[in-house]
Amino acid sequence: MLASFKDAGLCALFAAIGLTVNLTWCTLAGHTPGFTDALSGLGVPINPRAFFLMGILAMSVVFAALPRKMREMESSLWPVVTLLASVGTACFAIASSQNTFPPVVLAIGGLLLFGVGYFWLTARFVLLLARTQTFMPTIACLTLSLIAEPALVSAAERLLSVEVQVSTVVLMPILSTVFFQCARSAALKQRSSEKTGRTVFGVPSRPRGEQKKGMRDDIRDAIILIAAASLLLATVRSLSFVGLWGEGHIDEFDHPSMTSSPMLFIAYSIGLAAFSYLALGRTESWPLRLRFQPSFLTVIITLSVSMILAGDQNADPALLDTLMRLNDSFSHLMFWAVVAILLDVSSIPSYRVIGTATALYAAGSIIWVIFLGNADAVENLIVIAAIYVLSIASMYYSWNKRESAPSDAAAVVTDALERRCAEVSKKYKLSPRESEILVLLAQGRTRTYIQEELVLAENTVKSHVAHIYTKLGIRDRQDMIDIVLDIADTKDDRHAKE
Repeated sequence: MLASFKDAGLCALFAAIGLTVNLTWCTLAGHTPGFTDALSGLGVPINPRAFFLMGILAMSVVFAALPRKMREMESSLWPVVTLLASVGTACFAIASSQNTFPPVVLAIGGLLLFGVGYFWLTARFVLLLARTQTFMPTIACLTLSLIAEPALVSAAERLLSVEVQVSTVVLMPILSTVFFQCARSAALKQRSSEKTGRTVFGVPSRPRGEQKKGMRDDIRDAIILIAAASLLLATVRSLSFVGLWGEGHIDEFDHPSMTSSPMLFIAYSIGLAAFSYLALGRTESWPLRLRFQPSFLTVIITLSVSMILAGDQNADPALLDTLMRLNDSFSHLMFWAVVAILLDVSSIPSYRVIGTATALYAAGSIIWVIFLGNADAVENLIVIAAIYVLSIASMYYSWNKRESAPSDAAAVVTDALERRCAEVSKKYKLSPRESEILVLLAQGRTRTYIQEELVLAENTVKSHVAHIYTKLGIRDRQDMIDIVLDIADTKDDRHAKE
């Protein structure tokens, strides 16, 4: 895992730090005295985390419904969203200690903005990593952030006063944005020589490898896994301290936590790293219908052990806290791993993928917080087991149906066409975006389809097509196809002579 992280360079380092800041921001706002004291004075019958989740749900639905608009507006929106996230966090913190606005209204408004900003900032890191790095560096960044977050939260609670904690948390969205820009700059420098056609945040995207192209038929399985992983994460979080805000987790004298014991924290770190490598990394080449079964089973086993300890009055509360944190982190990693895979193998716009996945998680979490928060651990375990069985059954059904159908050679033709277009792009010095559009034109795609696929404006597509025709010295699409075939035929003839 560390080797994968090293290969990704500074992009992975800055992204891991930024994701750690995001996680710390959320945990401190939900569980530290500076914010829990504010919660106690509001008297809201619903746990405040529900409003935070509503903000996440609202923004993720926008991502899913309007992927092209969100991509086009990203460069102008990020400063505004960052500022609103900080303002929302501040409003939540001061709501009960001011008289200018109704405290409940100010707190709920702040939590909604908090949720919007948190999703926006986290989604940008995941999109950047998934589209510019390979699978394992992406998982390594998420793993390191989940390991660093509890240590950073513990240090902040022990070393900083309540006032300093609040001020620090309010500034964390800005700090996260700074690290994102650093990660983006590092990725741009790392991939400046690549000409793949696709870009994310102005950085050339990583091209699909041969193995990934073979996984395109697994998109249906990935969608099933997205739904299962979303519900799994929502269910598991309902059992941990993360599930309900206002519940502290640092209390050395009454209920010691994982971070009160260095050995438990080391065990947590090793367990999380082992899960990332063994359950996610080592299964990377497995068929998708089998790939996440070890992850599901690990979550079910750790939850079962946690239930046994919870029923033992003599059990060490710090050990129980460690197991619940591991369970939560396993589910967290599995969720983003499935998202990263679907971002890689699917032609669905990236913003729609990450928006849909997060919307499912947020909706499931809201249901747990509002309606099922009092369900006991046995009921939650039954729900998780049901999610596992249904997802595996659905994937096996789709797999058996696929195997009974005749084989499809479309993927082979598509791959050959992409290679031929790459030759044309190199010879005529097309830009990365022009190269990407050339492939779609050669596939017979309409301009409307290209707009939706690449999330571009109509005039932008027209301009790129005109530039392609000018560089190739042609007037219509048939001439373009002739050039693509001529390039390929010339290359094949040369290889035949050799």
